[in-house]
Amino acid sequence: MNMKKLNKIKLAIVICFFTSKMLLAQDHHFSQYDMSLQYLNPALTGMIVDEPYSWRANTIYRSQWRSIIGKPFNNQLVSFDMPFKKSIGLGGYILNNRAGTGQLNTLNIMLSGAYEITIDPTNKHNLFGGLQIGIFNKSINASNLLFDSQYSYSTNTYDPSINSGENITNKSLIRFDANLGFYYKYLDKQKKVSPHGGFSIFRVTMPNESFTGELNRLPMRWVVTAGCDYKSSENLTITPDLLFMTQAKVTDFVASVLFDYKFDNSKYSAVGGLGYRFKDAAIIRAGLKYGRNIFSISYDINVSYLKSYSHMRGGLEFGLIYINDKPKNLSRLKLI
Repeated sequence: MNMKKLNKIKLAIVICFFTSKMLLAQDHHFSQYDMSLQYLNPALTGMIVDEPYSWRANTIYRSQWRSIIGKPFNNQLVSFDMPFKKSIGLGGYILNNRAGTGQLNTLNIMLSGAYEITIDPTNKHNLFGGLQIGIFNKSINASNLLFDSQYSYSTNTYDPSINSGENITNKSLIRFDANLGFYYKYLDKQKKVSPHGGFSIFRVTMPNESFTGELNRLPMRWVVTAGCDYKSSENLTITPDLLFMTQAKVTDFVASVLFDYKFDNSKYSAVGGLGYRFKDAAIIRAGLKYGRNIFSISYDINVSYLKSYSHMRGGLEFGLIYINDKPKNLSRLKLI
């Protein structure tokens, strides 16, 4: 066995072990956070500023660390929302995360609602509040975990038959979960600039996620977003955007610029952009838009201290938003 492959096995053991510990205290993230909608902010449920719709479906899939370990970390989100009566949005989402070889799995099932707080006759100022309640199920397949103690230094190989010395069995737990958020957007079709921003808190109940019976509360996750849609021409819209997220003393800071170019005499638009997650990854994104429906692909180029092992290969994401444009008979419907 050559040293390159040996180092890769060592690193896989370290990542599986430490990531399993970290995922006991942190949520995962999406690079295309604006495509995750309800997972980004509960106040986005059934809300769009501009024109009404009947319902909206959203899905996003992320795969990460395939270049280092055999089984990558996978995240899948499926959501549905719709406007309900006047100034109310209802929906929900299912989110599943599976962490590599150890199969540490987290399943969230959340019901979501939002309400229009502002009453602006001009419809220019739009402030929404949202709340989510539901459950999350966390489970682990201990038989697939890798431990450093199972590495044989005499043969320079990983040997799963070696007793790890760890007393861990398959576990599963279910807890109550709740999130809340607020979102603001300014829209004046006579102006080129439309700023927006949001604030949300996830894991408000700080549930106990310990598999051992000890008290180990999941910390709250705080998310702040800010950006602006700039219509530089009849065809081109440029959107600089920022995201700051913190949980358990770990922070994510992402800066991005997105482009939306509408083709002449067509419902199609080309979308794309660049982003940077501080000390972690450069993000490349491209996609296609038809009306308000969007399909987008992104790829993370790893620039963290793991880049020597990952060869700068990071996470691949696919995102889709579908909007049914048949409006209901609502006299005043505000939707984002």
